[in-house]
Amino acid sequence: MPRRQVTSPLLVEIGARIRGIRVEQGMSLDQLATRSGIAKGNLSSIEHGRVNITVETCLRIAAALGVSAAELLPEKEQGTGGRKGRAHPGIRSCPCDRSH
Repeated sequence: MPRRQVTSPLLVEIGARIRGIRVEQGMSLDQLATRSGIAKGNLSSIEHGRVNITVETCLRIAAALGVSAAELLPEKEQGTGGRKGRAHPGIRSCPCDRSH
């Protein structure tokens, strides 16, 4: 049975960032596969946003590219969820004395 392919704008953007950094460094897909220990076919699927990427895979790719994992992820835009600039992201009511 063929593997179901996932596509989302987020995965496409992450894949594009990976490919962009790889190409910018003059690295082939084969070289990235060797350095990261991830199969070339899987990397191709990741770069095209067709598969969901795990945290472990993201870290392995980032290390192989010599960048932080954060550089592979899209920046969160202001106005999405109201969390930007908060001292305690993800906490709705904060018990500390600071005003947020």
